[in-house]
Parts: sequence; C-alpha cells; structure tokens
Amino acid sequence: MKNKIAIYGAGGLGREIAVMIHQINALNYLGDLIGFFDDGVTKGTRVDDLPVIGGMNELNTYGDDLSLCVAIADPLLRSSLVKKISNPKISFPVIAHPSAILGDTKRNKIERGAIITAGVIMTTGITVGEFSILNLSCTIGHDVVVGRCSTLMPSCSISGNVAIGNETVIGTGSRIIQGVSVGERCMVGAGAVVTKSVGANFKLLGVPARKRINHVEGV
Repeated sequence: MKNKIAIYGAGGLGREIAVMIHQINALNYLGDLIGFFDDGVTKGTRVDDLPVIGGMNELNTYGDDLSLCVAIADPLLRSSLVKKISNPKISFPVIAHPSAILGDTKRNKIERGAIITAGVIMTTGITVGEFSILNLSCTIGHDVVVGRCSTLMPSCSISGNVAIGNETVIGTGSRIIQGVSVGERCMVGAGAVVTKSVGANFKLLGVPARKRINHVEGV
C-alpha cells in the first residue's frame, strides 16, 4: 500500500507545504498527499485542489497509517494541537525541501515533525527540536539548538552556539549573534538583532533588540 501524507492546517503555510511535498515527491517519493485537516475549514472544501478531510476528530479516528505535517505557524497553537493528536496510526516525518542544505548529517539532529523549507542552510552540531519550522532561506550556524515547536520565519540568520527555547518565534529577517540564548515562548520581532541573552516569555524588538514586554503574561 502506498504511503499517505496529510497536512494539518489549510492556511497559507499549509498550502506552501503542499507545494513543497509535491516538489519532494517529484524527486524522491515521500507519500501521496491526500489533503488537509483543519477545524476552521468546512469538511469537503477544496483548497488548492486538495480536499479538507475534517478536523481533529476525523484525524484521531482516521483508520489507515498516515504521515502528518503540522503546518501551523504559531508555536503555542502548534504545540497545543500536537498534544491533542491521539491516533496511534499517525506518524510525524521530517519534511525537508530538496534545496535545503542539511549540513553535517552525522552531527546534526532533526527531530520528528520538523519542517525545513527551501533555501535553508545548516552547518554542523545542530539540533532542531520536534515540530519546529525553519522557514525560507534561514541560515543556522554551528552548535545551535532550536527548541521544540519553535518557528524561524524567512531569512533569519542564527550564529553559532545559539540556543532558542521551546515555542519561540524568530521574526522575518532577524539576527541572533554568536553565543546568545533566547528563552522559551519568546517572540523576536522582524528585523531585530539579538545581542544579549534573555529568559522566557519576552518580546524582543529593535536593533539592538531590547526586551519590551512579557508577551505571554502581559507584564
């Protein structure tokens, strides 16, 4: 029986991932893309010629083995959704675009459910946590750790020995310099340059980036 793959999330990111899966399949068969799951879109709707199969209930009762790509950009929402998936027939492969440079395959660790899109460049000693997303044309230096369910938006540059916590967003075009740590559930604004380590829950804006608010707790 042929492998089946589906995408959770029928929004813009999900549609981009669908294109990516088609591109992967053209070179190295990953699986038949059968459609989307999305609780916010009516079952049976077609999105870019693919059906919406249902939402979380349909996913958790799906009867066949199925690979699933969770294409939700918001880390907190993505983390919450993953915890609700209870179907033992669901697996979470790493999805990597053919143009991504995955670097040192012996020393890099990419955990289940991670998505690595076109143009990403990785070097060595890197850990990408489960269900994290490295978006278009990000560069990841040596010995970087990206926590679970984090999102790097397009064209981020992450220098060596950087640690990014779980469920954190690194905004489009931002930079993190060598040796800096960014804690869990932080949000780095677009174009920011992070030069100092910060703990959990902060929003970082500007050049150099400064802590503005605790964006989770609102203080």
